[in-house]
Amino acid sequence: MREALAGEPPQVLEAAELMTSELATNCVRHAHTDFELEVDYGSEIRVEVRDTGPGHPVRRAPEPPEPSGRGLLIVEAMADSWGVVPRASGKTVWFTLTSGADADADGAGTGARARVRRRRAARSRIAGRAAGRRRCSRSRVPELSAARPARRG
Repeated sequence: MREALAGEPPQVLEAAELMTSELATNCVRHAHTDFELEVDYGSEIRVEVRDTGPGHPVRRAPEPPEPSGRGLLIVEAMADSWGVVPRASGKTVWFTLTSGADADADGAGTGARARVRRRRAARSRIAGRAAGRRRCSRSRVPELSAARPARRG
């Protein structure tokens, strides 16, 4: 995430990381599947997390002592928009954020030049992929692969 969104202000990057973590955790914990992560950016950041598990995410309203169940509430509160797209095999849960990389230190827009530099840098880091697009699967993200809980049963 940090590599794909290099140049974003810390608050945008941290929000994207938190929401991505929540959606990835839902894949591992509830869908019990690997997942694919896609990040598209420009004036808007769109993050998609795809899994092959059955079912549809359910937004809960946990009581304060409950240790879990707040992931979609966090996404709903922090994202500009979010949703779920059912697929023949699984689903895609996505969210959007307004990019903050187009603002300079004074808060004014920097124009297309900074955006082009950022996209060129992304293109060089993401061999063979379109500028501003990054995909990875859980199996290629070691710290998430180890996070898969043991199934009880």
